[in-house]
Amino acid sequence: MDVNPTRDQVWEESRKRLIPGTVIGSLIEWYDIAVYGQAAALVFGTLFFPQFSSTAGQVAAFATFGVGYFARPLGAVLFGHIGDKYGRRIALVGTLLLMGAASVLIGFLPTYTSVGLLAPVLLVILRLLQGLGVGAEYVGAVTMVAEFAPTRRRGYYASMPAAGVFLGIGLAAAVSAAVATLPKDQLMSWGWRVPFLLSVIVVGVGLVIRLRVPETPVFEDLRKARARTKVPALTMIRVMPKRFVLVMVSNCVIALNIYVVQTYSLSYLSDKGVAKSTALVALLFGCAVGAVAIPLVGTFADRSGRRPAYLLVTAICAVVPFPFFWLLDTRNTALILIAFGLAFGSCLAVFGSQAAYYAELFPSAYRFSGFALSREITGAVLSGPAPVIAVALVALGGGNAYLLALAMMVVAVASFLAVLALPETRGIELTEVGDADPGSSARVDSRDTIALSDGVIS
Repeated sequence: MDVNPTRDQVWEESRKRLIPGTVIGSLIEWYDIAVYGQAAALVFGTLFFPQFSSTAGQVAAFATFGVGYFARPLGAVLFGHIGDKYGRRIALVGTLLLMGAASVLIGFLPTYTSVGLLAPVLLVILRLLQGLGVGAEYVGAVTMVAEFAPTRRRGYYASMPAAGVFLGIGLAAAVSAAVATLPKDQLMSWGWRVPFLLSVIVVGVGLVIRLRVPETPVFEDLRKARARTKVPALTMIRVMPKRFVLVMVSNCVIALNIYVVQTYSLSYLSDKGVAKSTALVALLFGCAVGAVAIPLVGTFADRSGRRPAYLLVTAICAVVPFPFFWLLDTRNTALILIAFGLAFGSCLAVFGSQAAYYAELFPSAYRFSGFALSREITGAVLSGPAPVIAVALVALGGGNAYLLALAMMVVAVASFLAVLALPETRGIELTEVGDADPGSSARVDSRDTIALSDGVIS
């Protein structure tokens, strides 16, 4: 049964602020990730690790990119706890402020030539703070939209915050492409700072919008029913460990593949002699393809089910890696554009199938924590190290990317198998707490008597 008229009315009144507010948060998250990744690929090795060899400096720069991902599970626990205990809205304001402040401060950092080793130390600290905020931003945005949206169109609307993914990557690519046209001395002295400093504008706009978004009806029901848990993340792991692990594995296809494409591939093309501006324009084109793919997949998930949509896109992700690198190796601009269109059209499209699905897989009492932690653990394991893994595999292959493409394919297959083991969730009501057994069809309403803090649902 669909949401009642009262919830429909709340949705209609809220979505004009809710959708832009959540999209801008995701935009900031992925803008920050992309700008940092692009800077790590193109300039950070020289600016912060000049005493290293070219390859070692690149690895060190990518390592600072990865450091933020080790903080993300902690951010998922921290802000997931806040979101499940005190409200989704409060958590999202906190993530936006922390993320934005860290990014802007990176733009003010002194480089190695100015302060020596203190420069990379400060860079790592700010990257860690950035990771704390990022650890729950996208998940919180999707959770809010999913808990507001009409059941029959939840897949489509929950995919909208993912629009911030391609908007953020695209905006980063556009800004970085413009900055890359500067003379080298200007780029290395002040030009690289511009993309980070521009974060303050989007953060300000996002904060104004986000503060005007009300709390979700689902959380208000939890508050009234006193159905919140003492430690949501621990309760979730104790009650549904199998589902938690399966969701982690299903997210691996995004955790590795998309970061290889959006970050390492820029360095790969640079090593092949392709102009930086060409690589960034190709990245922008790929984002445009992803912009179209995400809502289409979200709509498909509403009509055909969450699992079919996820399985289809993941299967495509499994066959794209080899053609992607073959096309890059041609160094032909048109073929490079096609390569990025294929890669982002599949990798980013996973967000369209994932958004509503992950929100529906976890009960409302620990939905934020379960969704965030399952994504960010795979992020720490695969996303952060992805560029370093890529450098190592390509070096092991003698400069050929076949080992890297194989690794991306294996990860996609693993995600496909994990989704096969998860249940279908299309049509469930998010006001329901759910049950501890992922294979069970029983559902428990959040207004029933529960004792989730003890791992029991009754």
